[in-house]
Amino acid sequence: MFEIGVRSIIGGRSYQQDFGYIYTSSQEAVAVVCDGMGGMEGGERASRKAVEVFAKDLLLKKPAVNIPGFLIQEAEQMDREVAGLKDGQGKPLKSGTTLVAVFCKRNQMDWISVGDSKIYLIQGDRITPLNIEHNYRQMLMEQLAAGQITQSFYEREEKTRQAEALTSFIGMSHLNLIDWGRTPCKLNPGDIVMLCSDGVYKSIDEYQILGMIRDNDLDMEIAADRMAAMALRYGGKRQDNTTVILMKYGEK
Repeated sequence: MFEIGVRSIIGGRSYQQDFGYIYTSSQEAVAVVCDGMGGMEGGERASRKAVEVFAKDLLLKKPAVNIPGFLIQEAEQMDREVAGLKDGQGKPLKSGTTLVAVFCKRNQMDWISVGDSKIYLIQGDRITPLNIEHNYRQMLMEQLAAGQITQSFYEREEKTRQAEALTSFIGMSHLNLIDWGRTPCKLNPGDIVMLCSDGVYKSIDEYQILGMIRDNDLDMEIAADRMAAMALRYGGKRQDNTTVILMKYGEK
């Protein structure tokens, strides 16, 4: 029911901190992308641990109902286990990872997000981001809309490097924010779901993403390969780790 394409590149970094996971059956398709942080060892271990926890519980529990509840419980479990990681001296590793995950059952899709990785839904010539970024910039936008800060304060803070700082991530030991779909997304034949780390959307914009997918939508593997290559071309030597998972829905 799903054609899937996956591509992950190291970019201009000296180590890979992204980790992805795909599970498919006759009725289901599940995808996860985690983007680790916390130095070479810390980020890699955090993202790997988070995915391993999710994959193990998915196969053990085999959730058939209340998928959003399962996803939220898994985010909390991943958070606890990543927060509990130790370094070689037995001290807290102090690492973390973002999380985006989708759980598709036939033509119904549930999703969850923590951090600033992204989930997009592509339908025809429209691309829709499903989740929000958990960072200081988003917090500033919400405070501005609520009248809690001035426009000048927002504009000054939004230009700083601190604007990219995460306000929620797996490994905090107490998740501040979890973004999830309150109602399942209904997928129509030809719809494409895209999960990616920030290495994609910080190098190419939504119109470029949509154009690339539409130019290559007959083959998801080719589309994923070219998406990562395009991000690398625009990001150059400073390109972050980049991971793309594409899932194209089609009825049997």
